Amino acid sequence: MTNVYIFAKIKHKVKILINSVTQNTNNTQEKSKYRDPLNRGVLLALSYSNEVGTIISDIAPRLGTALWAPTFMYLGADIYDKYKNDKDCYNPSGKRAFKRAIFQALTSLVAMPAAIILGKYIISPLGKLDKTGVSGNTKDAIYRHTKNIILQAHGYAFESYDNFKRAILTSLQNTINSRKNEKNTANIFSRIYKIIFTDKYQLLSNDEEKIMKFAEQNAKQTYEVFLALKNNDTKKVPKKILNQYNKILPKMKEMYNEADYSYQATRNALMEYQTSLIFKNKLLKTLSGSIVLFLLSKPINDFVDKQIMKKVIGPGIDQIVNASVNDSRLKKIFNDMKNNHLNINAGNVNTLNRPEKLTSQPELTSKAAESA
Repeated sequence: MTNVYIFAKIKHKVKILINSVTQNTNNTQEKSKYRDPLNRGVLLALSYSNEVGTIISDIAPRLGTALWAPTFMYLGADIYDKYKNDKDCYNPSGKRAFKRAIFQALTSLVAMPAAIILGKYIISPLGKLDKTGVSGNTKDAIYRHTKNIILQAHGYAFESYDNFKRAILTSLQNTINSRKNEKNTANIFSRIYKIIFTDKYQLLSNDEEKIMKFAEQNAKQTYEVFLALKNNDTKKVPKKILNQYNKILPKMKEMYNEADYSYQATRNALMEYQTSLIFKNKLLKTLSGSIVLFLLSKPINDFVDKQIMKKVIGPGIDQIVNASVNDSRLKKIFNDMKNNHLNINAGNVNTLNRPEKLTSQPELTSKAAESA
């Protein structure tokens, strides 16, 4: 009875020891789980720099373009790392690098920038929901038109609000008619290009009556800023525009005579006012692009990885590589060597299994010689 008790106790302690070792092994495996060194911290942030560049391209075009450079540097390092290493093992593979290059191209260079651009343009039609009924892109086109008129207009255009309004609306109506004629006579490829890559047809994307009404409203607000600057009524002038006016006034005084410098400074301030209105719309687009990046970056990466790469592109690449290897000259050489080796082995087996012939001829000869 005592031996049975001792045996049961030893068995229980051994079981506890085995469970402890197993648990420690599992913990060690969890701790040593592979993590891609290029998929963390600052290096991971570099992979999103081109997306950030796409987001801010409206408000900072040069910086937006420059931010694509770190992404290409990251992609090069990532593709080379996947070529050289299979996770934490050194195992060079051109096929693995090629798959990684396709994945990065689809996600970082195509899908995400396209989604951000689409998100930025979605915000424009939402402008029709306000009381003006005019989209954001059309408002930008009106602001730019007003800015050009301020730059080109002579002094009489600012003598009264009616003159200023007439200069804005008449030229805007002429521009709209010109765009309509151009769109009707252009071929379909030219129209598609100008719709996607230019702002020429933005004045045609809304109701003409609403466009003219909004342009008149903007002209009125702009002329009120002009009168406030002229009368030194700083409370009615936006702070940024007033700062621009005070900054440029001394320079205009050096360049123009006493009669013109104030007018030139005022005109520059009004152009800055239109630029500030355009900038507000660009900020809305930037915010929209940021939201798209935050919401869709992981779903897009997962979709490309699990649906496109693993189900379509990956198997396709594997099939092409396997077919290429099977049809290669080197493969045929190895097959010929293998067949020759099998034939030699088969010949050896046949030789071993062949029955030995009786060698009795010498004995017959000797007996014949004896009888003779």
